[in-house]
Amino acid sequence: MRRAWVIAAIAIVAVLLLVSAGYYYLAVMKNEDTLGYSSQDLAVPWTSTLSAVNNSLPSGTTSVPMAVEETNLYWNITEDIYAGYGGALDLWVENNNHGKLFVYSFGLKWVSGGSSSYYRNCNTTIEPGEKAELGLLIFGAPATGSAEYQIILKAAVSNIAGTQWYDAGALPSNSNSVTITSLATPREQEVRLNVEQYYNRINERVDYSVVSSPLAAIKATYPGNYSVLQIAEAFTWMRENIKYVNEGSEDYWKTAQETLSSKEGDCEDHAILLCSIIGALGGNARVNLIEEHAFPTVYVASTYADLQKVRASLASYYGLETSVFRMAYLQDSSGYWLVIDPTGFPYAGGLPAQSEPTSASGSWTLLSSYLIS
Repeated sequence: MRRAWVIAAIAIVAVLLLVSAGYYYLAVMKNEDTLGYSSQDLAVPWTSTLSAVNNSLPSGTTSVPMAVEETNLYWNITEDIYAGYGGALDLWVENNNHGKLFVYSFGLKWVSGGSSSYYRNCNTTIEPGEKAELGLLIFGAPATGSAEYQIILKAAVSNIAGTQWYDAGALPSNSNSVTITSLATPREQEVRLNVEQYYNRINERVDYSVVSSPLAAIKATYPGNYSVLQIAEAFTWMRENIKYVNEGSEDYWKTAQETLSSKEGDCEDHAILLCSIIGALGGNARVNLIEEHAFPTVYVASTYADLQKVRASLASYYGLETSVFRMAYLQDSSGYWLVIDPTGFPYAGGLPAQSEPTSASGSWTLLSSYLIS
């Protein structure tokens, strides 16, 4: 997967007449130097799960149909969608109805090249004229070649007073064409830990003391001790507040303070800032260097059983079932390091940029001959 997104926008017009799924790439690392974290340094984040999404309709439903006027959809979708594996998208909805819109589910349906559908529960009420984010969808895909998909909303609409609700059911978008990409062939990497040249360059720029603003925002949402939910919220904060810019051939790595001040940076800058935030939260993060890319990982577990608790916690953060939540991580002698690449798949634990899946079940490979952590 390259560092790229497709931003889509479409309008749904549906007038109703009055008669009417632990997965990972495994890189076993060998420490070549004495730099870096010792086993005593490593902090395991607290794991907890949020309550499942309650998508029950609001009270005051009626069987008398109400018209659903134009509803605009906007989504970011992974540019490369892989056969069997699929991709991911974030969805926003703009309500242009006179009444409120309550979205209780949304999904992606393949209408050519396959017939599968992928849905998730939702619980979002959107006021007239307002726009709201519905969240993350992880979806599968048919065989390679050309295919078409629709985004499907399942929603209820209210009267102007907001006292009665009509379940409008499934509201499909127009069809969108994509090319389904074949799965990648696994590639081997020469793996090295804590190479002094890069270790010093990165650690001179990581700074826990300058991230008080994002730290306060994260802890306002998820207070308490260092946790997986705070890691996910830090990832979300990065994606919402720091813009990705390609700095071209210039090999300048910003400090955490410089990236915070400019609110933009390339992959190294994103990684350094996110590692600073994770460190200030009480965790341990690494900047991983591969060909043409850098991405952060965070230490989350020493055992596979504890890693599955991390997976459940992350799935609950995004309102998803644990069974559909694909999670990418690296492993070394100390345990498991979760991928948290803000320039890759749009969620904590998603594939990093410059990687591709190698199977429908979730294994993946780096598009690089080396990995330096």
